[in-house]
Amino acid sequence: MMTLLLALALAAPPELGELPPQKLARGQCALFLWDRASRKRFAMWPVGGALLLAEAGTSRSLALVPGTATGNPAFGITPRARFEAGGESVALDLILEAAPGAASATVQDGILTRTLADGTAVVLPVAGIIGCG
Repeated sequence: MMTLLLALALAAPPELGELPPQKLARGQCALFLWDRASRKRFAMWPVGGALLLAEAGTSRSLALVPGTATGNPAFGITPRARFEAGGESVALDLILEAAPGAASATVQDGILTRTLADGTAVVLPVAGIIGCG
């Protein structure tokens, strides 16, 4: 029984953390995502940059995989993209909505799929906003 509990603990994905407040440079836009269940703001994707993912006690950057950012962009952010680092990948599939003339856009619905180096996949329903400095 103890072996099974240890195996399950080792297989558990890292717990999501909370991103601290982020400052954007004037004119810079970024996507901010939060987990719909916990409401933790755990990811940020600045236009032209890497995905910043917060885990409990730390954060890490995952590089955008070339050619994977597809769909109609809102403020430079595409609704579909994939990021990789250290054998781990994160895929985004979002429904973005920006009102004409608005200064921001929202993630009306979205899924973030995180695949760990061992092949374990975690699917999170997400919400978010694209804001600009």
